[in-house]
Amino acid sequence: MRSVLMAADGREIKLFAWLPEQEIRYVMVLSHGMAEHIERYEAFALACNAAGIAVYGANHRGHGDDAPVLGHYADEGGWHKVINDLDLIIDDVAKRHAVPLVLFGHSMGSFIAQQYAILHGNKLKGLILSGSNYQSPTMYKLVSIASKIEKMRIGARSPSSFLDFLSFGSFNSKLKPVRTTSDWLSRDPVQVDKYINDSYCGFPCTPQFWLDFMSGLISISQKSEIAKIPNKLPIYIFSGDKDPVGLQGKGVLALEQHITNNGCSEVQCKLYSGGRHEMLNESNSSEVFDDVTNWVTSKIAV
Repeated sequence: MRSVLMAADGREIKLFAWLPEQEIRYVMVLSHGMAEHIERYEAFALACNAAGIAVYGANHRGHGDDAPVLGHYADEGGWHKVINDLDLIIDDVAKRHAVPLVLFGHSMGSFIAQQYAILHGNKLKGLILSGSNYQSPTMYKLVSIASKIEKMRIGARSPSSFLDFLSFGSFNSKLKPVRTTSDWLSRDPVQVDKYINDSYCGFPCTPQFWLDFMSGLISISQKSEIAKIPNKLPIYIFSGDKDPVGLQGKGVLALEQHITNNGCSEVQCKLYSGGRHEMLNESNSSEVFDDVTNWVTSKIAV
C-alpha cells in the first residue's frame, strides 16, 4: 500500500505501508541504508506484521526509482531535509495509529535515526539501529575535505567513483574467498546477487551527498548531541561481527558505549557471529527477524 506526503520544498514522498491483518499493536518506521531502497525491506516488514507490527517507510532523497539524481540528497541543506522528511512521515504515521512507534534505521539510516532521536526522541517509544558504528569525528572530517576537493573537480551533482572507492573499496579485504565486490553485505549469495542486479542499489553518490552525510555524522558524534536522546528511550543495536561498517564489531560496541556513557540507560546490543553488514538479508535472517520483533513486543509496553 502506498500514499504520498508532500515535503516543505515540494518533494513528493511515496510512503510504503505493510499492515498486519490482525490487531495493530505497534508501528515501525524504517530508515533505509545508502545506495539501496525501501522495497528491499518487504520480507522483514511481513515478519513484523506477523507479530502485530505495522511497518511504514519511504525512500530517502537520492534513492529509489523516483530520485531526480541517484545518490544526491539536495543541492544544499540535504541532511536537514532528510531529517525533516522523516519527521513528516513519523507525524503522519502517528496520526494513523495510536500505538507505540518504533524507529528502525539501517546503516546510513541508523545515523539518520540517531539524529532524529536527538531532535525528536520524545515522539519515539523505541529505537533500533542496524549495521551502525561509532568512531572519532576525525575520520568524517577527512572525508569532508576529500569531498570538497572532489566537488571542485567534478561538480556537486556528479557521481563520484573516487569517494565510493574511498569509502567501500576495502570492505571485502578481511573476507576469503571473495566472489563479488559486494560480498561484505551478506554470506547469502542469492541476496548479494539480488543487490548487484538491482538498478537502484550500489550506485556511487555525489560529492554534495558526502558533504551532507559527513556533516550529520560529525554532529551526532558529539557527546553533547547524543546526550539529547531521552534517557529512558529503549534502544536496540545489532550487527554482524564481520561487518566492515561496524569495524568487525568494535565500532558497534563503541556505539553502545557512546550512547550509554551519555545518559541512555535502556540500551541492548547483539553481535551475530559471522554476520556481515545486512543482517536482515543474512543466511540467518529468520533468527534476526525473530530477535527484532521479540525485542519490540517484550521491551515496549502497549
